[in-house]
Amino acid sequence: MQRKSIFQFYCFLFFLGLASAAQRDTSVTPFKKFFVRIVNNLDAKKLDFECKSQEDVIARSLAARGDEFEFGFRLDIQLSTYYFCDLWYLNYHVGFHAFQVDEQLLDLCGGVHCIWQAQEDGIYLYNIPRGNWLRKYSWEKMGK
Repeated sequence: MQRKSIFQFYCFLFFLGLASAAQRDTSVTPFKKFFVRIVNNLDAKKLDFECKSQEDVIARSLAARGDEFEFGFRLDIQLSTYYFCDLWYLNYHVGFHAFQVDEQLLDLCGGVHCIWQAQEDGIYLYNIPRGNWLRKYSWEKMGK
């Protein structure tokens, strides 16, 4: 009988551990996989972007509202991986760090997904923990 109680206790601890591991994982460790998503929410306008890291360049055009592109990557051993993105449409431009090992940014991203959306009034980051969009950057007019 005592064996059964000990077994049940260990099963309880195991499932408790699984439940806590299923919570939002904000740990930052070498080689952990992260994702950046760029979403075009511009009214009938093409969005172009180029995202650069130390080792990679990703350039795309999102032709229509609702088009999106997501890319994944793993952190380097020094935890210095970053992606700096330039976005532009018509004669507007903005550049920003779409990903970097930064506690505040990762908290807003909600773990391993950073979702950025282009709108006419700026660039928004989806705050996964709160379920809302936060305007982080404004467009700059190019040229004269």
